[in-house]
Amino acid sequence: MMGIRWIAWALGLLALLPGSLLAPQNPDESGPAVVADFAPLRRALVLSISDNIFRSSEAAQGRHAFFASGLPRGAIREHAALVQLLKQQGVEVLDVRDLLQSALEQARQKGELQEWLRAHFPATAERAAARLEEVDADALLARRNEFFYAADAEGDFSPVFSGFSSMYWARDFAISTPKGVILGHSRHHGRVVENAVARLLFEFAPKLSDFPIAFDARREGIYLDGGDLIVLDPRTLLLGVGNRTSREAAPLLAKRLQMTVLAVDLPSLDAGGGLRRQLLHLDSFFNLIDDRTVLAVPYFLEKKYSDSHPLAGVLRGIARQVERMEELQPEYELANAEAIRATAEAIPAVGWVTRFEAGTGEAQPTEQKLVDYFRSRGYRVIMVGGEPNPEVRLPHLLERALYELRWQGANVVQLAPGKVIAYEHNVHTNRALRQAGVEVLTVPGELLSFRNGGPHCLLMPLVRKE
Repeated sequence: MMGIRWIAWALGLLALLPGSLLAPQNPDESGPAVVADFAPLRRALVLSISDNIFRSSEAAQGRHAFFASGLPRGAIREHAALVQLLKQQGVEVLDVRDLLQSALEQARQKGELQEWLRAHFPATAERAAARLEEVDADALLARRNEFFYAADAEGDFSPVFSGFSSMYWARDFAISTPKGVILGHSRHHGRVVENAVARLLFEFAPKLSDFPIAFDARREGIYLDGGDLIVLDPRTLLLGVGNRTSREAAPLLAKRLQMTVLAVDLPSLDAGGGLRRQLLHLDSFFNLIDDRTVLAVPYFLEKKYSDSHPLAGVLRGIARQVERMEELQPEYELANAEAIRATAEAIPAVGWVTRFEAGTGEAQPTEQKLVDYFRSRGYRVIMVGGEPNPEVRLPHLLERALYELRWQGANVVQLAPGKVIAYEHNVHTNRALRQAGVEVLTVPGELLSFRNGGPHCLLMPLVRKE
């Protein structure tokens, strides 16, 4: 039944598209590359993880890429298992390292590499320019000792290129859509350079020449992370806003791409409290499974819990207990009761959906939260941690729903309608998916998930269509 429903859904959407798109196409040809984020995955970008992950330091503080915490050694094995599984499932996997190598060669041939280096590595560009013919993908990725273990004029450590500590989260730097590629723009400097690398890839890598840039968040003056953007169908995008992605991104995308944008409120920068990390991106707590099924964290995305969210009660109780402990034991350093209470107060604002009309960007509040929005349209909702049990609400919330939310239970990547890859340790969510008839393939991810990302974060779907 699911296969028949998917075919009917796809044919119905094709009937709405321009006639030029109805002709048979190869993935490399022009036209929609990702028609929906549950459509069959044909091609994806990843950045393989190698021994350069050990080149980090926690002895210094700052936003410099080198100061990011390194990954455990076993993360290399976990990431390789995901890539192997993708290939076994017939997905063409393109490694960012290889694409970057070809893009650098093309940029060098066209005389544009030196200017690109000056723009994005201003502190070390002149040293790089002196060795311009040697600059390659491994140098930029901090995989070549002579570029990484370099010294400044005083003889102190000064890498020419420090690598990209987060670029293996390939979902974030760019997103393929029915209208072309959207280039992200991060709030954090280290990731801004990753966005610049993505721009270089899509401008110069020959294998990506058929994927036009439709929207560049940096040039539009807004912030946008790929984990916040989900392609619902050829005419509609879902976009998490307020945390890593600017609220202004939603109307801009609606205007520029001529697509309807459903903006979902995430914990805000100024009042998000501890929720900002747990609900980091939209795909941290919500994902599509097929054309009539979604996976979501319970409580946050339903209007009926706005004033009675069980987590709010937990947090308020903890805050009062901390304040009492401060009275009785003032000599000890304790948690910040005010910050805990602020997190509780931020919960009701999460999950509201605003529709931005294609072309005009006009805002239309739906007065619904995200799960309510999809349920009202006939979608089935599978809950992270499994369906809540009213009789054991708090144990379910703390031991299953929030636990597996933290360890990326919602962050599954879709291989086809009703078929996903998940981390094997999220046993309750995976069981709920299987009980609903979803095919769940698993990979190890306990080490990767420490950095707050799951399978959906680890690849950029480049082509999704029949």
